Amino acid sequence: MKSTRIKVLAGAVLLVILAWLIANEFRIMSQGGYDWYLRLQQWIAAVCTLAIYSFLYRENAFYRTFEHALLGCAAGMGCAVILRQQLVEQWFVPMKNAFIAWFTSGMNPGVLNGVLLIIPGLVGLMWYFQYSKKYFWISRITFCITLGAGVGLGFKDMFNQLVPQITESFKPLWVGHSLMRNLSLAQRAGMSLENLIFVLGTLSVLVYFFFVFDRRRLIVKAPAQLGRWYLMIALGAFFGNTFMTRLSALIERIHFLCAEWLRLSNM
Repeated sequence: MKSTRIKVLAGAVLLVILAWLIANEFRIMSQGGYDWYLRLQQWIAAVCTLAIYSFLYRENAFYRTFEHALLGCAAGMGCAVILRQQLVEQWFVPMKNAFIAWFTSGMNPGVLNGVLLIIPGLVGLMWYFQYSKKYFWISRITFCITLGAGVGLGFKDMFNQLVPQITESFKPLWVGHSLMRNLSLAQRAGMSLENLIFVLGTLSVLVYFFFVFDRRRLIVKAPAQLGRWYLMIALGAFFGNTFMTRLSALIERIHFLCAEWLRLSNM
């Protein structure tokens, strides 16, 4: 009985909201300059936004429907982008032009680079041997090539990121006049204090992650405790930054719903 009353009340509330939305749409139409195509886009965006935010109440069929639609659109968009920007523009078109130039003007180093693009195409087609039980081993060749290239590029990117961080961690504890001639003594003292805090934080955090030493010794316990406080401050700053980013996205969506979809600012 109680659940029936709740459903009836929820239905009445939805009917009131729907009637208000219809009346608001007629109000927008009466203001002139009504663009049907733009309003359709805004309605779709608004319904999608409300569907996603309905998860804040609980997981429901309305949310799951638009979640699956979002994942499907993202997958389709990814396939389209890869097909157009990678396979067509960077592989098929240069290879086709190279073969045309080869048959018309002969072979040269520039044409050879385009003709050799057929090799990565054949290597990529070897992935489809996964559907064959007899020739499944052929797909492992492509897997090994892809994995090796990915590991090499990943190591290169990590190395390019870590080396500058390591070199930047070597900071002078005192910024002398010879390093910063245009700064006053107070400014150089402030920079020296910043460098000291940075160096202490770096060393204490490194000591915190050294578990081979006995933590009961004061020479290890004190820096490790300081490193823990540095980590707590850093993680708190990261969490605050993440929260502010999500809050900015929420504010943008609320502004869209109120100002662009409902146009409450024109009332």
